[in-house]
Amino acid sequence: MITNSYKLCRSKKFTALEHMMSEAAFVWNHALALQRRYYFLAKAFGWKTKYISCARMQKHFGKRIVPARLHSQTVQEILQRQDAAYQLFFSHTNKRPPKYKRAKDFTSFVFKQGGYKLYGNEFIINKISKRFKFFKSRDWEGRVKIVRVFRSHGDWFILVVTDAEPRPCGKSHTGASAGIDFGLKTFMSFSDGREIEAPQFYKQLLRKIRKWQRLLSKSQKGSTHYWAYLRQLNRVYAELANKRTDWFYQTAHMLCKEYDCLFIEDLNIRGMARRKHWGRKVNDLGWTRFVKVLEYIASKYGTTVHKIDRWFPSSKLCDCGYKNTGLQLSGREWICPVCGRYHLRDAHAAMNIYRRGVAELESISKTCTSVATAG
Repeated sequence: MITNSYKLCRSKKFTALEHMMSEAAFVWNHALALQRRYYFLAKAFGWKTKYISCARMQKHFGKRIVPARLHSQTVQEILQRQDAAYQLFFSHTNKRPPKYKRAKDFTSFVFKQGGYKLYGNEFIINKISKRFKFFKSRDWEGRVKIVRVFRSHGDWFILVVTDAEPRPCGKSHTGASAGIDFGLKTFMSFSDGREIEAPQFYKQLLRKIRKWQRLLSKSQKGSTHYWAYLRQLNRVYAELANKRTDWFYQTAHMLCKEYDCLFIEDLNIRGMARRKHWGRKVNDLGWTRFVKVLEYIASKYGTTVHKIDRWFPSSKLCDCGYKNTGLQLSGREWICPVCGRYHLRDAHAAMNIYRRGVAELESISKTCTSVATAG
């Protein structure tokens, strides 16, 4: 499945989409009210079942409630979404059950097999007889399975999901491997001496964020200016997220093209973000998000991304085996008192990560080979 995102051209017809989103929020809130009412009745009368199944809820909506603007399958998808949220709550994955949503907090609804048409760069919703033009920046491949209408800070998008399979990228690297050490001074330091600086997009947009945050704090909550300033602030945060994600994908593609194996540390990002004076920069660097992107892109290129234990003392361990337990976070370089070798903290940590990763991969391959031979 491949998802393509297209932005809708600005139009006065967006009011119709707002009405559809309000109706979607009504379906969600009405179903949630039925669930809560059923739960209290079941608890009072001692019923065994204290939850309305998704099929029973869909049957109820099909008989009793006729949506004015939404397609029947759109209503079913909203009920399925709520049922999935309840299942996550029952399995203790989520701490809280689903809650009521205001119309402005509801962000999307879905068309599955019907209720819409796509002609060129036009998206047609049958039930309200409206045509919306969108910026068709690229063609999609395969059959369209789902179209999701998505709202984000005043802008509207359609997400076209097709049944096409992602194409694997051909290997262009020559079998090179590298260890990577994430740091605050540089985003990444490699075992071959290479370094990549972090753009720090939050720092770049900090002036805009402070401007709109200042105006928002001075305005009366709920007023016209309040919502206008909040929309502008959210747009800056959306710009920040888009810039950071784009840079992550470009960097991941570059690394997967050049290296066959990448060894990284399994960092405790939450613990680092709690440290004094570190939180803003650690969150700005976004290592966790980058690692997820790197693993996804590596699966396309056939590149191996191996994580080593977070407790491995990569920056404190010398080549001779000496462990510098007194090394402080402020120390960027140190000399081994046993063998006298000079170490740059980040580059040396990347080299130790590389050696540890290679050793672990070799032990895994030997174990797999011995098990296959024994079998």
